[in-house]
Amino acid sequence: MLGYLLPIILACLVGILAQKTGLCMVRGVQELLAKRPGFLATILCCGFWFWLVTPYSIDDSVSLAMNRHSVSTPFILGGLLFGLGAAINKGCSISTITKLSKGHYHMFATVGGWLIGWCLLASIPTDLNYTPLAPITSPSVTVIVVLFVLVAIIMFRIPPQRRPILLGIILFGVIASILTYQVPEWSPSQLFKDISAASIHGETEKWPPLQRYLILVGLVFGMSISAKKRLSVQEFELRPSQVIVHLIAGIIMGIGASLALGGNDSQLLIALPSFSPAGAITIFCMIAGITCGILIRKAIQHFTDKATDTDQ
Repeated sequence: MLGYLLPIILACLVGILAQKTGLCMVRGVQELLAKRPGFLATILCCGFWFWLVTPYSIDDSVSLAMNRHSVSTPFILGGLLFGLGAAINKGCSISTITKLSKGHYHMFATVGGWLIGWCLLASIPTDLNYTPLAPITSPSVTVIVVLFVLVAIIMFRIPPQRRPILLGIILFGVIASILTYQVPEWSPSQLFKDISAASIHGETEKWPPLQRYLILVGLVFGMSISAKKRLSVQEFELRPSQVIVHLIAGIIMGIGASLALGGNDSQLLIALPSFSPAGAITIFCMIAGITCGILIRKAIQHFTDKATDTDQ
């Protein structure tokens, strides 16, 4: 019984930390553009704590779930699309659910868009090229050194007022890594991936078991109870244009995640620590897509403000 409940409890803790730290790749890229790379660097290292909190050599059931692939066009295109959609959405996979748990109910449109995007691509007959690589079952010494260097930089180079957030992200990575070892497919994007495979392709063996749905419930519950302020239904103002924008953003993110075999949560917590070349290029392209989306948003805002000033 404890073995069944433990992943749900861990997901709740992950949700609490995600809410408290404001974990989001879009925010990380914004900080990077503001010449504060520490937030994004800490996020990128989240999954690698897997190798320090789990046995030195992992078993076959875990190594099979931690798929590695060589670089190919779908990963590049998928990463760019997901990043662009995340920038439009102003939130990645985890932060979308975080905002939803705080009463930002327009994020339901994003989640609906994810499912549409996943299922849309899954329903179209395509010949996509994915070349699997042999799994790695032990960590690299380099990774261990990098993690300890990261902690040292945070403790000795980062201003004291910023340390709690970065250390909170590290704790998020540690607990999420333990959860990954318990249930490798726990992430929201992996859940949507399996749902689309089961419903569109008829792969009935891919239907997620009840525990994985409960893990998502635990994640949302943790985010909800740790929110400093949550909008009530009465306070929330629904704007049709807002719903349309987030639906489109969600569809773009869903298509991108489907092409790349997972959203940024899967890439950070599974693909990167698996030393997957495809995972690395996907994350790089996600960052590039987010950067482009942010710059486009700023350009549109600047043009709008300038047009408003001219009219006045």
